[in-house]
Amino acid sequence: MKITDPAQIANLKQEYQEKYQEFNAPKYNSKLSESSRILKIIRVKKFKTPLPETFEALLTMLSRDMHANLKYQDLADDTFYRAGGKDQKRIMHLGHFRENEEVMLEWFTPEAWITKTFKFQAKNKGQKTKLVYFVIIKSRKAKAGYLEQIMRNNYIKAENIRFDIQMWELMRKLGLLKHLSEEKYHYQLSKMQLRLSKVRTFSK
Repeated sequence: MKITDPAQIANLKQEYQEKYQEFNAPKYNSKLSESSRILKIIRVKKFKTPLPETFEALLTMLSRDMHANLKYQDLADDTFYRAGGKDQKRIMHLGHFRENEEVMLEWFTPEAWITKTFKFQAKNKGQKTKLVYFVIIKSRKAKAGYLEQIMRNNYIKAENIRFDIQMWELMRKLGLLKHLSEEKYHYQLSKMQLRLSKVRTFSK
C-alpha cells in the first residue's frame, strides 16, 4: 500500500540515500569486476493502441501486482509503497511517474539494488505505442564463478518470461487478442507459466 506517514517517508528517503551511496561506491579495483556487478535486461514491445490507453492499462496491472488494494490513482512520482502478499516486508520506491512517458520502480534486497523502468513513446500520429522495458540490477559482489553465472542466466530467463506473460495479459486487456478463443489464450499463458516454473525450480 501507499506509505503516507511523513516520519516514515523521511526515514525511507534517508535510508535510500544511504543505500544509493553504498551500492554506487566502487568495490573492486578492476573495471571488469565492477562491470560484472551490473546486470541489464532490455525489451521492446509495440502495441496497436493509443499511448494514453496503453499507459493506463499497464500501470493498472502493475499497481495490482504491487498490492491487491493499490489503484492506478494511487501512483505518484517519488512515492513509497509496501508490497502485498508474500513480499509484505518489501518497500518499493516509485522514483519516476511521468504520465504517458516513463515509470521507474526501485527497491533494495540484502544483496542488490533493483530498478525496473518502462518508457513509452507514441507512434503513427498517436495511434500506436512503443514500450521499452529496462531492468538494471546492481549487486554488492562481482560475478565470481560458475554457480553465480547459472543463477544470473536463470534470472535473465525468468525475467524475460515474466515480461512475456505481462505483455500477453496486457494485450488481452487492450482488446488485441479478440481473435483468440479463451481456450487458446489460456493455453498460451499456461505454456509461458510452465516455462517460468521450470526456470525457478532449476535456479533453487
